[in-house]
Amino acid sequence: MRPTGMLRRRDVLALGAVGALAACGEQPGGAPTSPSAWPGDLPTATGTWQEIPDAPMSARRTPTLTWTGTELLVTGGVGRVVGPTVTCPPNALCEAPPTEPLEGSGAFDPATGTWRALTGGNWFHHGPTWTGRLLTDGWSWFDPATDATGRAPESDLLVYAPAAWSGAEVLCVGTDGSGQPVPHTLWAWDPATGATRTGRVPGPDSGETCHTLWAGDELLVGLTMLPPEAPTVQAYDPVADAWRAVSMGPAVQLLPPGGWDGERVVGLGWAEAELAQLDRTDPTDGTSSPVPLPAALDGRQTVPDLAVAPDRVAVGVGPRYAVLDGDTWTALPALPGVGDDERVTTAWAGDRLVAWDDTLRRTGWWIDLG
Repeated sequence: MRPTGMLRRRDVLALGAVGALAACGEQPGGAPTSPSAWPGDLPTATGTWQEIPDAPMSARRTPTLTWTGTELLVTGGVGRVVGPTVTCPPNALCEAPPTEPLEGSGAFDPATGTWRALTGGNWFHHGPTWTGRLLTDGWSWFDPATDATGRAPESDLLVYAPAAWSGAEVLCVGTDGSGQPVPHTLWAWDPATGATRTGRVPGPDSGETCHTLWAGDELLVGLTMLPPEAPTVQAYDPVADAWRAVSMGPAVQLLPPGGWDGERVVGLGWAEAELAQLDRTDPTDGTSSPVPLPAALDGRQTVPDLAVAPDRVAVGVGPRYAVLDGDTWTALPALPGVGDDERVTTAWAGDRLVAWDDTLRRTGWWIDLG
């Protein structure tokens, strides 16, 4: 089985995809489609969801879930809303309602079902990466073994995309923040020595945002707002310190995909104007092997959740999740107490899939698929 500074704006294309999905979720006359029966004709896994014990930290939605190999780090996220919600007209720039500050973070051991309380790790400028010792975005770092935090070397780049770990360096891609279009710069930091270096990302000047994904031994950088003839993905080999243009299918060209399954880039793809398949693309030659989403996993009203890790892929909408093994889907039991219009934050923790409850009614669940 194969799968995996603060964002000032969402990528315009990503917002367009969400709007298209909303349109696809309605039948003539505007009536939303009803979810298909679960699990339909899919075989069902024999495991059951286990509820995660109460966490030793403040409640939060959409935390960062990071598997270290032995523990699941739960950091960051958004606290409970404490101010009035604001009705935001379409296309308007509205501020989010105030939320409670986050207190503490935690490390969960699914093998024993126990928590370890931590204090750091709740603030990163952009998406952090796990180095095997540190959780870091290249600007600051958090060591869960000692519960220590610190600052990394300063960089004057404006960064939106998550950091990546090459095995030797933390890699970030950003711009000088001067506007659009702009050139992009690669910034690398070696936590062992403190050394940093920079280099130009090839390609014409592009949109200020970009997307990054570590793909085994290369960093894939997806650029936006480019001319149609320009390559939208550049791949960086840190060992050779060399770039190459990547030929990838249109569904995953723009990134961010779900992740890297150990061999291919995995992302949600379009089929006949509907988000109805997984696109799996080999970045070495651009070959793609899409696989249809199961009919029982009807996600036309919302973008499905996608959790990817080496040898693991899970796709879900509301309480309904299915796992891909080769080209075969297996349904998981429905998540208990989760509505069709509710979302969870998922991540792989080895052979276990963890689902964090973003409604703040409980901590979440895990299921062992080993």
